[in-house]
Amino acid sequence: MHKIPYIVLGLGALLFAVFALRRRLVLRRRGVAVPAHCSAVQRPAEGGPARLTLRYATPDGRTRSLVAGEGDCPAETREGDPVEVLYDPQHPSRAETALAARRAPWRHYDLFGLMGVSLAVALASAFR
Repeated sequence: MHKIPYIVLGLGALLFAVFALRRRLVLRRRGVAVPAHCSAVQRPAEGGPARLTLRYATPDGRTRSLVAGEGDCPAETREGDPVEVLYDPQHPSRAETALAARRAPWRHYDLFGLMGVSLAVALASAFR
């Protein structure tokens, strides 16, 4: 009787992970490399990884921004430093750092972990 919310939650998380992995793979395949520059670095007061704001220009002349994790940028990136970004020419707002987008598909532990946990929750709820 109470399994439906868990099934929906598990399948929703699985769907999110699949689409996020697909996005990364699309950028890896057809992404266009452009230079970006780091315009801001936010470090959490309680510690943890920094978030970097990267600004890049697309061929149509628009300036776009991307917020990336510290682990997705070259080590010791500071404000003003250049960072290579890949963006999707069909949807220029979809972008990731080249370091993150070119990571081997099996190295996306976060998404594969989310897929495994969400699939386990959905299946356990369905057959309980």
